[in-house]
Amino acid sequence: MVSVCMLTELEKYRAIIPFKNPGGMGTNAPMVARELEKLGVKVFMNEPKAEYDVLHIHSPLPESFLWALRRRKSGRPLVVHGRHLPELIKGGFIGGSLAYPFVRGYSVKFYNLGTVVVGATPYVAKSLAKDGVRGPFKIIPNGINREVFVRNEALGAKFRERWGVSPTDKLVLSVGLRIPRKGVDTFVKMSASLKDREDVKFVWVGASEPLLKDALDKTARGQVLFPGHVPFEEIIGVYSAADVFVFPTRAESYGNVMLEAASCGCPLLIRDIPVYEDWVVDGRHCLKAKSDEEFSARLSELLTDSKLRTKMVDGSKQLAAEHDIRRTAQMLKELYESLAVGGAVA
Repeated sequence: MVSVCMLTELEKYRAIIPFKNPGGMGTNAPMVARELEKLGVKVFMNEPKAEYDVLHIHSPLPESFLWALRRRKSGRPLVVHGRHLPELIKGGFIGGSLAYPFVRGYSVKFYNLGTVVVGATPYVAKSLAKDGVRGPFKIIPNGINREVFVRNEALGAKFRERWGVSPTDKLVLSVGLRIPRKGVDTFVKMSASLKDREDVKFVWVGASEPLLKDALDKTARGQVLFPGHVPFEEIIGVYSAADVFVFPTRAESYGNVMLEAASCGCPLLIRDIPVYEDWVVDGRHCLKAKSDEEFSARLSELLTDSKLRTKMVDGSKQLAAEHDIRRTAQMLKELYESLAVGGAVA
């Protein structure tokens, strides 16, 4: 039986920085760990001092960097996960553009310590290779737990009632940190373009966090309702309330919330950016837009064309099925087993 230590360091830093949103890593990694255990993998969560075959580091935090150095010197297998692209610091962190050169240099040194670099999308590998990361790279999607993310109409109705959205209203939803990179400004402009539609409500779930920019410092709220942070335990009700899920992010390494919404049967309208070129197909899995005007036009299509909306619901469910977390766990298990016996990365 192969064993692995999955290291995130999140709980340690929560005591220093009181963040509410653990991000995709904080919610996804524990789910993947549970699926790995179902496959017979022994998982040590944030226990780097334990005895195990493979160390899998999910974030380039300082202590993780030190563990990576130790692992590299010992010659034992080390997986580093490309969840955090250096470019993502821009448009999110306070002073992110100024810090970018340092973060890029630091990140390249960290990723080059790995026996293998795991990326959720081909774009991750291309982006890191362009920055100077040598690899080898292994593309393994983060995965979505379709047994957890299931549409629940009762929970959806509860969320609507709490925030004053009637059962007959069309609810346009986005979920994510309330930072400029996520496209809050585009979402607000979409609401303004449909201000004459009193039956259409716009809701952005998510808040800013310490050390992060708040998009609302420079963008007026407009017609959008901002409930702030919603605990992960309640997020199914949020997705279940939505008629359309909009993901206007300008940069991403994967986009867990998009897959969560898809699994809950939300039709997707997303920004046409490079990370989604290879695996999210416009017109099949979702609708894509580049400009604010295109977002407004394509949203109007989804709201008025019931056949198109049904097709996009089916497409989003297909996308979620293609990224089932059980497949992710199986791919990781096979990678760990190969590394544990000194095998090459296939």
